[in-house]
Amino acid sequence: MNTFDFESLTLEEVEILENITGDSIDQAFGNGKPKGKVLKAFIWVVLKRDNPKFTIEEASKFTLQQALAMVQGDEEKKE
Repeated sequence: MNTFDFESLTLEEVEILENITGDSIDQAFGNGKPKGKVLKAFIWVVLKRDNPKFTIEEASKFTLQQALAMVQGDEEKKE
């Protein structure tokens, strides 16, 4: 599964993630925070880009491993 560059999120997508999770984007992915809701919302928002019919229910079927692999981001940009 491909990783995702967080900087490519649109402001609308950030707002959707924040509305679903009830946290700011920074807090939603913070250490020690529950991850299920935010990962499901993140996958849904990102995959809707290519498939507008993709549902949040479909996003909930991803494994934790698949979700975390998407969230890792571009390691080259972090250096």
